[in-house]
Amino acid sequence: MKRRLFVITGVLLCSLTTQAHAMETDYYYDGLKPNNLQTGYERAKSYSNSTTIMKLQGNDSKSRYKAVGYISNKNGWAGEGEESMGTGFVIDDYTVLTNAHVIGDKNGNKVQAKYIRFMMNRDGKKIPYNFEVKDIVKIPSADLAVLHTKNRLTAYVKPLKLATDWQINQLRPGTPLYSVGYPYHGTDDYTTRYWNQAVFLGRSSNITELMTKDRFRAGASGSPLVDANFNVYGVRTYSHKLYNVNDDKYGRVELAGAESLYGYSGAKVLQYSY
Repeated sequence: MKRRLFVITGVLLCSLTTQAHAMETDYYYDGLKPNNLQTGYERAKSYSNSTTIMKLQGNDSKSRYKAVGYISNKNGWAGEGEESMGTGFVIDDYTVLTNAHVIGDKNGNKVQAKYIRFMMNRDGKKIPYNFEVKDIVKIPSADLAVLHTKNRLTAYVKPLKLATDWQINQLRPGTPLYSVGYPYHGTDDYTTRYWNQAVFLGRSSNITELMTKDRFRAGASGSPLVDANFNVYGVRTYSHKLYNVNDDKYGRVELAGAESLYGYSGAKVLQYSY
């Protein structure tokens, strides 16, 4: 199933409806197939919305979330010189993982690396690290991309570790998962770090995605879904309630989706890491 991406106030994000600046993409989201939507909806509504949490995180240099940062794209949906943004996180010496749509241009194609900056542990005007990107690799058949930086990131931070296939297989509905990102929070400023608690609902039928109940908002695309030990199970990708507005019944129960790092996708990410 194809998705449309739309953008408002400089943020690249996902939507179920056509809006201004809409553009077709070739990303396939299995979680949007009718059977998965129905399963996800039934499971999501069985948990109170109070199980999802979004609160200020800040740029605590002692936290493992230090590895998460703000991704600036100066050739995104609005064209060259205009900024769109997303979230990414360090997984290796020179490697940052994010969604492919975060590093796309107005046509959905990968931009040149010179347009991308990774501002690790940014919080508002506090930008302790601002890394140049050397090259970008889009993971085939997934809304995932790895960025390679010019600086060795592990000189400044401990990377987040990808969960194994066995660990991902052990996830059970109701398991809490956590994240830090740069979501919409009622203003046009997307540079503030927020911590989230989500609930795992299950895997999509083709096991490429994690279905979650998650207060996922615009700007958080590319943020990690981790367990209590900071193992990364997936990359937060889309939801049905991007601006605190219930777009549909799925938004009312905070249904969201993440690219899973199980199998092919996780192996490809590791293949292109260094």
